[in-house]
Amino acid sequence: MQAPLNRRQGLGLGLGLGLSSAGAALAGPVWTQDAGTLEGVRRGSYRSRDRDLGALVATPTVTDGPMSGAALVLLHGAGGIRRDFGNFYGNARRLAAQGYTVVMPDYFGDIDGGRGSNDPERWADAVRDAALWTATLRGVDPARVGAMGYSRGGYLAGEVAVREAGIRAVVGVCSAGNVAARRMVRKPPVLLIYAADDPVVPAVRTRRWANVLERAGITVETHVIDVRRHGFFEGEWADIFERSDDFLRRSMT
Repeated sequence: MQAPLNRRQGLGLGLGLGLSSAGAALAGPVWTQDAGTLEGVRRGSYRSRDRDLGALVATPTVTDGPMSGAALVLLHGAGGIRRDFGNFYGNARRLAAQGYTVVMPDYFGDIDGGRGSNDPERWADAVRDAALWTATLRGVDPARVGAMGYSRGGYLAGEVAVREAGIRAVVGVCSAGNVAARRMVRKPPVLLIYAADDPVVPAVRTRRWANVLERAGITVETHVIDVRRHGFFEGEWADIFERSDDFLRRSMT
């Protein structure tokens, strides 16, 4: 069941501040409304292990867009959904205008304050279950569910996708992975976008992950952004999402 996200909840998520994860640049403000709901985003919930987790869902605004029927599971970084939603909101809405259903799961369990779990295995299960839940949403083709994650979320997107069914293509931003090639049972195409001099996830780590994926027979594309930080400004995020959209269109047709 989904309910509108009200203004108080939106402000609590840091939407007006454009917050990003530790070490990241700030995107522009996204909250300008004085009252009412945050346009185009609704709250939902799904079950993972023994708990209910929240998710923010940007629903398609067209029924005949080029990506109608496709869905994207969009994963926050280590700072949690409160920090990264400010960077995701406008871009998620632009994807929704192309027909995507965009699901932003709270895999930490901290959407309403606190952190539900500090266990990386539970996070991975929460991402897997979010993808499975996304595939059941109205209008979503289960064969066209992709995953995109920033920082910790990028790690989880790739690691879950190569071990579990249900994710057709992956975009990792400022991330890498820790799964051995011999343990990869799925081969979704992967796009890795990373900073040339990232102080949190060094570029060499991302390139090493790309090599592991390729040894497993996975198609990998990379794009380097010439900055010395772990995050991006508003225009840079827009470019990242445009590149990701292009990749997903080619990978999920």
